[in-house]
Amino acid sequence: MKTDSRESYIHQPKGWAKALRYLLWIALGVLFLLPVFWMVSSALKPSYAIFAQPPVWWPAEPQWSNFKEALTALPFGRFALNTLFIAGATILGHLLSCTLIAYGFARLKAPGSGFFFLLMLSTLMLPYPVTMVPLFILYSRLGWVNSFLPLILPAFFGQPFYIFLLRQSFRQIPKDLEDAAVMDGAGTLQILWHIILPLTKPALATVAIFT
Repeated sequence: MKTDSRESYIHQPKGWAKALRYLLWIALGVLFLLPVFWMVSSALKPSYAIFAQPPVWWPAEPQWSNFKEALTALPFGRFALNTLFIAGATILGHLLSCTLIAYGFARLKAPGSGFFFLLMLSTLMLPYPVTMVPLFILYSRLGWVNSFLPLILPAFFGQPFYIFLLRQSFRQIPKDLEDAAVMDGAGTLQILWHIILPLTKPALATVAIFT
């Protein structure tokens, strides 16, 4: 016991080393918070003082009216609602479509499923600028320009990377769980809803965050 206590005492950092470590972390914290401080400081300055030399770290007379002017110059409330609506609808579309497609690739056996899966993955190699102009022409002929439809509806037709991510997650679930559910009379959608999805919440959350 004495030997163990002596060894633990030896491995404990000394007081000055511990203080130096804390000082280092505090210095790094201040360094990372400096841009945030500068952002807040710049928001309270007149426009001509932002690029003043030498720099003014804190204005003598903070311009609190800058925040009111920034929020009333443009309809930011409408912008925020539009963003929430588009983001929420896109997340819903990706989760619905990618989940069903990924489950089909992971569990349902059909002729040519491997070929179609590789064909889908090959589309990941197409850079977005290659498809940007054809997509604009398509949306223009459909009359979707200047609307939310091109931003939302494509999400309901799947996304190759999310399908691949969910398929790999579904394949990690033991097939015995599904066989037991089938013996209890569960259908395909019931297995997906009650067994697969609850066990793959981290993957679903990843898709939502990436979206």
